Amino acid sequence: MGRKRKLDTKKYKKLLQTQHQELQQELKALADQTTGRDRLSKQVATEDFDEAGGDAATDAVERSQNLAIIDNLRDMLENVNEALLKITEGTYGVCEICAKNIPKKRLEALPYATMCTDCRARMGR
Repeated sequence: MGRKRKLDTKKYKKLLQTQHQELQQELKALADQTTGRDRLSKQVATEDFDEAGGDAATDAVERSQNLAIIDNLRDMLENVNEALLKITEGTYGVCEICAKNIPKKRLEALPYATMCTDCRARMGR
């Protein structure tokens, strides 16, 4: 197991809480857009589409892309929630694979990282 280090968990908790809020806002905006509940989607829906139906096809592609982005954002939100729980449990910043400390630079870039750089590289992308 890695040696115990002092980590400014208050700083990371604030970072994660901010990220949590931003992700929720993005999810809501995309969900509203995908389901046609936002103002712009309602405006477009009331306009005439071209006779070839190209706008309907474009709308379907955009909706599909939005759903993929929503799935990704939900995964990120789940990771943020898990990181916040780890702060509460006192296990934040420790690699889930080798139990060594996750480098601070990695946590700065990705506050919800669950693995150190070496283990992540071994796991592949």
